[in-house]
Amino acid sequence: MAFDSMNRRNFIQLGLAATAGTLFSGCATQVLKSSTITNPKRGLGITTKPASQWREKLQLCGANWFYSWGSMPPENLPAAVQFVPMIWKGKPSDSFAKVGEQLRKAGCQQLLGFNEPDQKNQSNMTVEDALALWPKLMDTGLRLGSPSCVHPDRDWMKNFMKAVNEQQLRVDFVTVHSYGGLDADAFMKQMEAVHKMFNRPLWITEFAVGDWKAKSRAENQYQPEQIVKFIEQLLPRLDRCDFVERYAWFPAQPDNHALGPCAMFNEDGSLTSVGQAYRAV
Repeated sequence: MAFDSMNRRNFIQLGLAATAGTLFSGCATQVLKSSTITNPKRGLGITTKPASQWREKLQLCGANWFYSWGSMPPENLPAAVQFVPMIWKGKPSDSFAKVGEQLRKAGCQQLLGFNEPDQKNQSNMTVEDALALWPKLMDTGLRLGSPSCVHPDRDWMKNFMKAVNEQQLRVDFVTVHSYGGLDADAFMKQMEAVHKMFNRPLWITEFAVGDWKAKSRAENQYQPEQIVKFIEQLLPRLDRCDFVERYAWFPAQPDNHALGPCAMFNEDGSLTSVGQAYRAV
């Protein structure tokens, strides 16, 4: 399947394929010319495979940080754009001690936990499996983000965080995914509820506006101009919100049936109106 027509699942898994069988492969990188950073909270989730355009995209959108759903930093990082590693999934035999040592030496300070463990076609982990591995992630010495659930306010995450508190494990910030509608007030209320529920700062590591009933891009009920207004209403509130430390838009492909109107980049890599709004607000 062509990269530009990938759905959200395949978009993520393509980038992860490059890291299969290895968790880290050094942070020594060359850098591109420094980009203009519009906001320190603002980031992007973007795969770096295939290699074309991802550096230019980071610079175009004014991202201060990014992650690729993997722990291996890509080469030729744009200057002033921070890479944040993620442990997408783990198994009992995994050891992350060397990963942590290398990441610390490279200047990395944060680590994201498992990706959507409550989703069968993502990391698909039980709460018990995640808890068994969590002390190993803690031992990296990096500031540690929670698993990123599809539903951050439902049973998987509630049970995980309950056990974290009972077992005195360390979760420094909670990561959240959100793909609701155009209501900025409802979005903020959800973030406030999650923050109150777990009493941790938040990173919104995936968000956009999704029409999950649409069977094609043409059937999607949303238009890019509506997404632009949503961004213009929401981002200033996220920037002012003390408990939201960072956020990252999900850059769907323009022809994605559920998320196409949210596309940040055209097929040639230039910014869409949504991408321009994300950079400018």
